[in-house]
Amino acid sequence: MKLKIWHLFLIITLLFGCSFYVVNLRFDKFYRVNGINNDNRVLIEKYLDEDEQTYLIDNQISIDLFIDYLTYDAFYLPYYQYYNALNDSSRYDSITDILDVGNQLADRLTYLYNNKAYDYADILMSNGLELAFLNQENFNFDYVTYYVLLKPLYDEDDYSYIIDCETYLAYFIDDGIDENQFSNIMTSLTNCYTKDTLNELLTTDLAEGCHVVYTPDDVTTLVDSTHYIGQYEANDLILCQDISRVRYTMYLRSDAYNALIEMHNDIKAFNENFLLREAYTASDSLDDEDVGYDEFQLGLSISVGEIGISYNDFYQTELSKWMETNAYKYGFVLRYPKQKASITNHSYDAHIYRYVGVEAATYMYENDLTLEEYLGSL
Repeated sequence: MKLKIWHLFLIITLLFGCSFYVVNLRFDKFYRVNGINNDNRVLIEKYLDEDEQTYLIDNQISIDLFIDYLTYDAFYLPYYQYYNALNDSSRYDSITDILDVGNQLADRLTYLYNNKAYDYADILMSNGLELAFLNQENFNFDYVTYYVLLKPLYDEDDYSYIIDCETYLAYFIDDGIDENQFSNIMTSLTNCYTKDTLNELLTTDLAEGCHVVYTPDDVTTLVDSTHYIGQYEANDLILCQDISRVRYTMYLRSDAYNALIEMHNDIKAFNENFLLREAYTASDSLDDEDVGYDEFQLGLSISVGEIGISYNDFYQTELSKWMETNAYKYGFVLRYPKQKASITNHSYDAHIYRYVGVEAATYMYENDLTLEEYLGSL
């Protein structure tokens, strides 16, 4: 059967293509490399050894992915992905630093994880943990989530959070905390403490029966002789203004302050003599034995009085009676009510109110519950 003309044309085209491929492969081995031109071909032949050139061709790596590093002595082509990821992070000032860190990272991870090395590198670099990994031998990839939470508390070149993390997790385990709660607890603690105050909190030997409070910023947190918050200081303390007070510099957490202002405005309709006696108390102003056990550290507690009325007589005033009946509407509860001393371990005190939020305060008021009883009912 005679071949048709188009068959001949197809055969000739295929033969030409194969010949072109063979010729180019023999005389220009870089022709398949994306972005190749005469200028960078010269650079490739000058700065890449034979193995790297083969790696380039076999993997068809685009020139633009490594051209910025090519002329540096420390550059090694198979590590170009590490360099680019580090460069994209904007954490490094120079290409020299990028190459140095990239080479160390790739060498160590390749030794440890072989063909999965870059997967682990990606975890490190995307979380800014590559230097911690290189500087701390006991780095544990299972703890990356916790490292990310702890890291902002430390100076840039301080990688001791790797060691501290082990200490803190061991503490949680000893305290009977389920591992599923570790992340939430660490999130709460790193939001509430500094590097030093967190370390103090979780390394202080506590009396038997006493426990660390892991959520000191919770509006219903209980602090007493068995619930310890260390040197906690609320993040959103604001100066109490537009209220008569015994000292100018008195502070409350913003939510408690806003509620107090609302309540105070309503009180002024019938009494102009409301007096704020106590508010937030800083840990460094307490006696050592009271630090961490004083509820006023939370910035949610207040002690009130009335101008012109003695401290001991305040409980008999109309203002005191009004607050006991109405404070819950603003989120405050009488902290130490009558006939509850066996529960609160504190005698009745008409002056001390605690902000717990309107929902909790309403429930506590309607059910005649102290904070201890309310928390016990949850």
